[in-house]
Amino acid sequence: MSLIDCPECASRVSDKAYACPHCGNPFREPSFRLTEKNVGQIAGVTGVWLTAPWIARMVFGVVAVIAVAAVLILR
Repeated sequence: MSLIDCPECASRVSDKAYACPHCGNPFREPSFRLTEKNVGQIAGVTGVWLTAPWIARMVFGVVAVIAVAAVLILR
């Protein structure tokens, strides 16, 4: 891996980068292509990562409600 100069902003960038992280200037096309199959797989994984925090919050909320109820009842 070597560093090259970005033609837009003159920052030092890896030669493996698809675009400059500083200015966004594209160097080359990404090696992956989105197809119908890939889009479905990516959407499935994204959906899981978007719903997981909500499930964790819901479980935390239920536990908090039970804990508060137990404290109020045992007073």
